[in-house]
Amino acid sequence: MTSVSQYRYDHVTRHVLMDDMTFSDKAPRPGERIPQFDLPLAGGGRVNTTDASGRKPMLLVTGSLSCPMTASSNPMLKEMHQEFGRDIDFVMLQVREAHPGEYLEQPQSLDEKIEHARQLQQRDALPFPIAIDDVDGSVHQALDGKPNSVWLIDANGTIVYRALWVGDEAGLEQALDAAVRGVSPPLQESTRRLAPMAMGIGKMQEMTTRSGPRAQLDMWRAAPPMAAISWIAGLYQPLPPKWRTIAAVGTVAVVMTAVMKAKSARRNNR
Repeated sequence: MTSVSQYRYDHVTRHVLMDDMTFSDKAPRPGERIPQFDLPLAGGGRVNTTDASGRKPMLLVTGSLSCPMTASSNPMLKEMHQEFGRDIDFVMLQVREAHPGEYLEQPQSLDEKIEHARQLQQRDALPFPIAIDDVDGSVHQALDGKPNSVWLIDANGTIVYRALWVGDEAGLEQALDAAVRGVSPPLQESTRRLAPMAMGIGKMQEMTTRSGPRAQLDMWRAAPPMAAISWIAGLYQPLPPKWRTIAAVGTVAVVMTAVMKAKSARRNNR
């Protein structure tokens, strides 16, 4: 388990970003029981593993107020809740802040974490509850500590599907549909990155700006190419996040092509 100081980081680093890209060998797998939890909800009340056993399936999603991946995937998650919410309990787990900064510091108390969860629920108008992990991330770390991962649990409390990122829309939809029908999902795990990352990068400039200059500087230090693409993507608002990123990549490609042509023309004129 990650130490308290490492878990409650104040600066995003390259190591943090790389760790987010894969499940570790210790991550719970499909076919295993979900780690035990008993957590408060942002709107009052509690949720626990008993709620994920004997009634109906539960979709548990990790997220935070400063996470670009959370912000970009929540609209899609709300649509899926509208379609599947009667048959599946949707719960978001408020975890550590993905991109803390001067305006949005890493919570150091449960009250601060609850407040962040309330702000997240209000900002994105989430129709499902948000559970709050403790400040040391006991449940989050037991779930491998990813910022916007998915865990679909059947009525017996067994994991039937996991995804590294919520933003794999096709994978999540087929898993939810299978759960409603009471059958095993054809795909029990998703580690797809391209589409989810495109959505998240399209939101990154917006989210780090809200967190503060420190959060923005941390991204330039940890992942300069990603920071550059996200900055360009921010110029393409109000396009949807994925299309901001596509537009940004296209812009970079056009500029690079123009530079290469200019260099070639200079060589030919010598």
